[in-house]
Amino acid sequence: TNRYCSSGKILMEGDTPIGVTPTTSDQLCDHYSPAEVSQLPTMAQHVKKAIEFLGKDKDGFFLMYEQGDIDWAAHSNHMDDMLGTMLDISDSVDEIITWINNNGGWERNALYVTSDHDHFLTLKDNFPEAVAELLISGESHKITPKNNTNKRAWHEAIKAGRHEDTSKTATEHIKDFSTWTDEDIDDVGHFWGTIGSGGNGWNSHSTRPVPISYQGDSGCLEALMGKKYNIIGRPIDGSDEKVDQVHVH
Repeated sequence: TNRYCSSGKILMEGDTPIGVTPTTSDQLCDHYSPAEVSQLPTMAQHVKKAIEFLGKDKDGFFLMYEQGDIDWAAHSNHMDDMLGTMLDISDSVDEIITWINNNGGWERNALYVTSDHDHFLTLKDNFPEAVAELLISGESHKITPKNNTNKRAWHEAIKAGRHEDTSKTATEHIKDFSTWTDEDIDDVGHFWGTIGSGGNGWNSHSTRPVPISYQGDSGCLEALMGKKYNIIGRPIDGSDEKVDQVHVH
């Protein structure tokens, strides 16, 4: 609620995109109407009901769920939205831990919290201070710059044929379609994508490793670190001190 509805306009030269300009309004907006919000259960409520039902099985159960809005917020370079989704999943994890503590503890249960991919987000040293100051001033929506556009910089660059243009680096090409200023990046303490491509120059997944937090695992993941595995019959080398999602599964 009370967030910037990031928007932007593609600048064209004939049929070729040449840049993006922000068109975000000063007026804040919500994803859903109050009537919709009143009828939509929170993730924590969903999870609580799921484990209450599945927990009736005397043989135990396996539950996997996803806070998928984290992905959509990151695709939009929208930190304000993403912080809300992280609080959402945190509340749901609290529900699971409460259930575990009341049903045999960590000797009988295991919990894993991870991501299926990264979004090339970099937090600068001043990020915690930037968030805190905006919260205190009642302007938390500004943790996403008004110059954010919800346009995919590299996607537009590819439309313009920039991926075949070797006169500049990919970072320089992306910069032509990103819209955050250096001051924006300093003010919000974070940016998406490579250094120099603009604060909102990514909008996609990356191949960077992601963390996994877990408890009750009894040493299984440690034993699988660096191990080889097969994908559709094809052997894949492991990576030192890392596990793949295949190992987690």
